[in-house]
Amino acid sequence: MTEQEIRQIRERIETLLTLQKAPSQFSILFHLLGTGKTLTVKELSTELNQTPKATERAVAKLLDKGLIQRAPFRDGAYTCDMRDILLSLFMVITEIYDHVGLQDKKEGKS
Repeated sequence: MTEQEIRQIRERIETLLTLQKAPSQFSILFHLLGTGKTLTVKELSTELNQTPKATERAVAKLLDKGLIQRAPFRDGAYTCDMRDILLSLFMVITEIYDHVGLQDKKEGKS
């Protein structure tokens, strides 16, 4: 993995960790992840009980952040690349594991 790819993943991690401060964006991202569906703004707003305008704004912000993508085969629909999210989460878990392992070694635990 290149340094640039690692930097992009770290930026995605930061974005994901602050996403809870934006409830509409948070619910849309996790709905797309959870369902695995490709959905339009109208479908998202209906399924999540959000106004179409709020959904549209949240989708635009998620696009800008690179957390969701336009579906290439369905006009006006959006999807989420689960591989990118899983890779980001794997990096976080690895860093936590490494940190805990270092703490254990400092404290004399094995």
